[in-house]
Amino acid sequence: MYTRHLRIGGPLHLLESFGRINKQIRYFQRLSTSQRDLTLSDCFNNLYNSLTYQGFDFMRLLALALTLLITNAMAARIVIGTKSPNSGEAFEKNLSPMESKALVADEADLIGGFNYWVDSMVATPNQENAGSCLFMSHTASVEAILNQKEGYRKYDLSERYFMNLSKANVGDNLIDNWITDTIYRLNVEQKVYTNEVFPYKKDWYKIVGGTRVDAAPEEEGAYYGIKANWVVNLDQLTHAPAIKTPEFKRDILFEDGNRWNVGTAPSDIVETVKKALATKKGPVVVIYNHTGFWHAVMVGGYNDTIRNHGCPFVSEFPHKMNARALEIREEAAAQTDESERARLERKARLFEKRGKQVEDSFNAAGGCSNQGAFYVRDSIYSDPAQPLYDYDPNRTGEERHLGPRVILREYEWLRHMANHVMQIYVAQ
Repeated sequence: MYTRHLRIGGPLHLLESFGRINKQIRYFQRLSTSQRDLTLSDCFNNLYNSLTYQGFDFMRLLALALTLLITNAMAARIVIGTKSPNSGEAFEKNLSPMESKALVADEADLIGGFNYWVDSMVATPNQENAGSCLFMSHTASVEAILNQKEGYRKYDLSERYFMNLSKANVGDNLIDNWITDTIYRLNVEQKVYTNEVFPYKKDWYKIVGGTRVDAAPEEEGAYYGIKANWVVNLDQLTHAPAIKTPEFKRDILFEDGNRWNVGTAPSDIVETVKKALATKKGPVVVIYNHTGFWHAVMVGGYNDTIRNHGCPFVSEFPHKMNARALEIREEAAAQTDESERARLERKARLFEKRGKQVEDSFNAAGGCSNQGAFYVRDSIYSDPAQPLYDYDPNRTGEERHLGPRVILREYEWLRHMANHVMQIYVAQ
């Protein structure tokens, strides 16, 4: 067999060739999943000219370079996060967080999509185990609305302020259902603060009469961590610069009533959300079952052309739920208390049931369409490409990277795992 070699002489040319390979790899890393199959031939042609060297077999070099190229490209686009239970300190040791992956959206992913709100979305600190997702997602919605009006990402708002309003019962008289009506709390004060003024933080706190309050460092019975954001410190904002806000409203697009339910959304929920977003009224908040724990995120747009390659988030759900059920059963087997063993067995069966419900709903709808994704702002991931966020300026070692501004979730995620969907917008 005749093997073609391009004759380029000398070690310097070899270094130049591998420099071109590396450039191609970096270029490929920036390509979206939806466009990789459309540009592979271009990459192959460029690599052909980059890889050959006198005395080297082109195909061997090509195989090596493509392995590096694809591995680097895929690894660069995935972030790993953990969703913790929304529970108190006393119960956390019995409920380990669930790990999940997300595909980070890049500029190429925005081509051909509805991205009216995307440029106004702001990267968020990792919420860790604060149980603050409802307030992270609502803050993200307000950020997007205010920033879109300004024309750029001017405001990075305080999630902690929203959390404090809830703990201080501000606007309780406006709340019929705290899951769907949380945005109304802002209408009482008609102002928000930036994260710089009232930061999402880690600090010392203790629990007195069921309420978290400030504590001195190392104080007996005190905790240090992210749940210090639930301590009501609104008095610190008396003279702080505030941002005036309009009156907000919300439309319920779907309400199940149970934050853990799956497979109950109407078959047209994807089109309903897309249509709502396309009105440009406002972003959408979605509450769904995140492998056993309820979770809230903000959706700022969508793209019908993105290929989601097997719906990984949905298709892995039954396996993760079954794995968690097995862990719970192992814990149940070690119990000496019969009532506790029975409770854990019931819990394991519930995990299995919901995993099966997603699987059945997914299959009944025809499985994965492999096409279409939402632009989502989530608060449980840290992105190495983002700056480090300092939770406590008085300590070192607690810093983490901000989350990605936008991740991708397949349309099937909403269809089979959502249980509450609301659109947040400015009242006219």
